[in-house]
Amino acid sequence: MWYNIPLFLGAVLLIAGLLFFRQTVRFIRESERAVAEVIEVERVKDSDGDTFRPIFRYRTLSGREVILRPTGSSSPSGWNVGDQANVAYSADKPEDAIVLTYFRAFALPVILLAVAMPMLVVGGGYHLTQQFLR
Repeated sequence: MWYNIPLFLGAVLLIAGLLFFRQTVRFIRESERAVAEVIEVERVKDSDGDTFRPIFRYRTLSGREVILRPTGSSSPSGWNVGDQANVAYSADKPEDAIVLTYFRAFALPVILLAVAMPMLVVGGGYHLTQQFLR
């Protein structure tokens, strides 16, 4: 009966991934857009070495200037000073913007779905096999 564990966990991760995907799509659909420019590439020191995080600046439709500091960093840097990117932001909280790149917008749903699928296949495969072998 151990195969019920990955089947259950896979179903939970699948539902969570779909909910996060739906939430992200809704946010992007209902948000306002702006073009942000990289004003600095910040060096983040870690025990594993240095990584780099872009710092963006953009203006909202109301004219307010916002500095965006995304949470992730990478090595090597994927951004250079002067690069531009589209951002989606809520008019209520323009500081909570999403840089509209595939990974920055959909990282969590994709990771959850990528983990859920093999678990569903393994758990469901064992479950179906047990039904056919009886």
